[in-house]
Amino acid sequence: MTDWERVKLELKEAGYSGFEFDSGDTAVSELSGEWVAGQIAREGALKHENQPRLIRILDAVSGDGGAVDAAPENAPESIRNIATEHGLEVVIISVSTDEARIALCDPPKR
Repeated sequence: MTDWERVKLELKEAGYSGFEFDSGDTAVSELSGEWVAGQIAREGALKHENQPRLIRILDAVSGDGGAVDAAPENAPESIRNIATEHGLEVVIISVSTDEARIALCDPPKR
């Protein structure tokens, strides 16, 4: 059983406040069950200049900055470490010019 309050506290301590708990099923196939989600600034591998060339082109022409390689390993390392510590998965839900919406969620039941 995940201690979601502890996960939110660790995210806050890592500089990522504003993560909120939610649950249920979503249109994002990797996101169901229980999770915390929040907005973060596009940083590290999520920054426009750190994306592969094709993604940078799509990001520029999309107008809203919504193109990004949404692989979980592109999330900030501190968020990935918190997820790993709690047995959670990282899902990049959406991206805008300056921000990304990221969730830490229960692994899918197989």
